[in-house]
Amino acid sequence: MRGNPGKAIAIALMMAACGPSLRPHGDDDNSPDAGNDNGGGDADNNNTQGCSDDAKLIYVVDSDRQFSQFDPKTKTFKDLGTLACTSSASPFSMAIARDATAWVLYDNGDLYHVETKNNLTCTKSAWTRGAQGETKFGMGFSTDQVGGTADTLFIAGGSSPDSGTTSTLAKVDMGSLQPTKLGTVTGWPELTGTGSAELWGFSPANPGWTSARVMQIDKVTGSALRTFTMGDLNGAPNAWAFAFHGGSFWVFLKRDYEDYTWIHQINAATGAIVDSKEAYGRRIVGAGVSTCAPVIIF
Repeated sequence: MRGNPGKAIAIALMMAACGPSLRPHGDDDNSPDAGNDNGGGDADNNNTQGCSDDAKLIYVVDSDRQFSQFDPKTKTFKDLGTLACTSSASPFSMAIARDATAWVLYDNGDLYHVETKNNLTCTKSAWTRGAQGETKFGMGFSTDQVGGTADTLFIAGGSSPDSGTTSTLAKVDMGSLQPTKLGTVTGWPELTGTGSAELWGFSPANPGWTSARVMQIDKVTGSALRTFTMGDLNGAPNAWAFAFHGGSFWVFLKRDYEDYTWIHQINAATGAIVDSKEAYGRRIVGAGVSTCAPVIIF
């Protein structure tokens, strides 16, 4: 989750889904009456081998380091504890792997591996902060092929969210933790994936791009393949995060004039906002879900 320039805000991202294709159909239709078509997919996933129930939920982290599960079916939170990776920095973004472990980037450029099933135990990774300029970024895992079980970690960022109106897309080798630059992305998006091996991002409104947007990102070049303009989510952003789950995109967004984060459920096929709910008492700065997540429509 990212915030406005000059603010210590965390970003996170995350990833999503399995099973049949969820590619949106038709033109950029944001009408509330548009149907929620997930391309004919059913509730069964083709790539959930070895996935635990915990790996199928969304995870979020607050600015106070509270780490929680979010259940999209009930839109409720289950607090798991407080992250204690470091006291000298704040979470900036997060991705969830298929074994339900979290990769948490802090705003000082350090990347930690967090055991969500083992008291949130933190292990500092060998990631070298800013090795190629990627100091702060959103991130998320995406399946390499439709219905597959092999993932790639994508990141989008640079030196700072206030460094320009574009960010760099890269993929990360999980063995060496070395990034490979792929292209340029509009805005500073949080990232998430779908069961059709797509990569999507959410960018809030900011000077340089006219509106908040949800966009499908080319995994080779970083160019926008499809864009949903989200005018109802405009306003100076204070904290945000993004995930795909159950035929919907989930935007966790706090704007400057809001007291807490709002959860916005967005139809993944049409870009229409299905529901909005305040996450009372929470300022969510990171969200993520593994590629074990279901594709059923809630």
